[in-house]
Amino acid sequence: MAYLALDLGAGSGRAIVGTIVDGRICLDEIHRFENKPVQLGNTLHWNFLSLFENIKQGIFLAVKKGYNLKGIAVDTWGVDFGLIDKAGHLVSNPVTYRDHRTLGMAKEATQNISKEYLYESTGIQQMEINTIFQLYSLHSKGDPSLCSADKLLFTPDLINYFLTGVAANEYTIASTSQLLNAKTRQWDEYIFRQLELPFSVMEEIIKPGEIIGSLSKTIVEETGAIHTKVFAVGSHDTASAIGAIPAEGGNWAFLSSGTWSLLGLLTDEPILTSEAMLNDFTNEGGVNGKILFMRNITGLWLLQQLIAEWEKKDEKKYSYEYLLSEAIQAKAFQSIVNPDDVKFSNPSSMSAAIESYCASTNQVRPVSKGEFVRCVMESLALKYYFVVKKLKECSGRKIEQLYVVGGGSQNDLLNQYTADALNVIVSTGMTESTAIGNIMQQAIADETVKDWNEGHEIIKNSFILKSYYPKDNQKWLEISENVKHLF
Repeated sequence: MAYLALDLGAGSGRAIVGTIVDGRICLDEIHRFENKPVQLGNTLHWNFLSLFENIKQGIFLAVKKGYNLKGIAVDTWGVDFGLIDKAGHLVSNPVTYRDHRTLGMAKEATQNISKEYLYESTGIQQMEINTIFQLYSLHSKGDPSLCSADKLLFTPDLINYFLTGVAANEYTIASTSQLLNAKTRQWDEYIFRQLELPFSVMEEIIKPGEIIGSLSKTIVEETGAIHTKVFAVGSHDTASAIGAIPAEGGNWAFLSSGTWSLLGLLTDEPILTSEAMLNDFTNEGGVNGKILFMRNITGLWLLQQLIAEWEKKDEKKYSYEYLLSEAIQAKAFQSIVNPDDVKFSNPSSMSAAIESYCASTNQVRPVSKGEFVRCVMESLALKYYFVVKKLKECSGRKIEQLYVVGGGSQNDLLNQYTADALNVIVSTGMTESTAIGNIMQQAIADETVKDWNEGHEIIKNSFILKSYYPKDNQKWLEISENVKHLF
């Protein structure tokens, strides 16, 4: 049985085939492609046409390699969307969450609806990148694209629409919008009324495990994929990634480590307390009926931007192995930054932004590449420490183990620093957890796998986990006391 996961991140996309044989899941990366935003005038767009062409290419290459695809499913980053007009056409290329159109929109919108109501209803951490403020920006500026819209489809929904012709809003991706009621798991019409947003453009909410439809005739002709179903999975990539974790018991937390770090735990119901709101925790939809109670943290974005800057300037490539080895040689705890500081959101120079932050907080400014990388690694581990501290307070749960998934789980130095700072066991080994969760949800929906309990047993049989044990936690506690004012 072969299932194709189309896994799109904010920097790249992959087409990965999963097969389940003899109680194990095997992955085969078929196609990898760049996902690079395009600045057009004053607006930063996603190149959706290029993305969709690469998606079709991924399907074609899987079929060409001999896979008989029983299913296809898409997962992507959250909040972003495309608009479809009444003729079924894409109104314009979707705009990225890093575009500046939402600056000031949260403050303006909360003049019409309170921040407290938004949290009590949606349970979502208030961030200006959220769909609610992207949509409010279009409305408040009288953007003609909104007037032309008949449907609002989040990025995975948009891809599914052009694969099948069926329009729907999948639950986990919809939950990132700050427009969905966390308890009822349906659109909150009051929010739309208060902000004068067009409710008519929203689609029916479907849940992970539902069949969206079959590939359209045109897509079948282009790709050769015959009798292939398109499934709804945890189409927010974080939902699929966390769904794949084969953990037991309740005293564990997760960290999805990549451009963003998403740190939290699974709950059956949303936690909508004022304490959770004040600490910027979010309640996003998960698979298998779960809620992801977590905090969105700026993750490896700082390191990624530093590397891009250095490679452009020096006209050479720098490997993670080299940079992390340089970091180990640098002096410990010399420079600590808060990764979520606005200085680091999208600076023209990340190194200059870090230098400026350190100068303004009376710290030593990093100079060498090793010092910059060590600064970022230690700062992320300390950020995780402070977030986990609040996570335990808001949930009332103990945390004895942290499962790290995603591309960042390969960063040995950060994993060890995280174990040291949090004084917990850090477990890794599922770099492709998003694709694994995507494929497993397809297999469950297709009744190849009975349920998530069986799915987790298959995953445990397929991957070897690596553990990092805490060292010198007392030193990290001392440092956390010295720098807590930064966080």
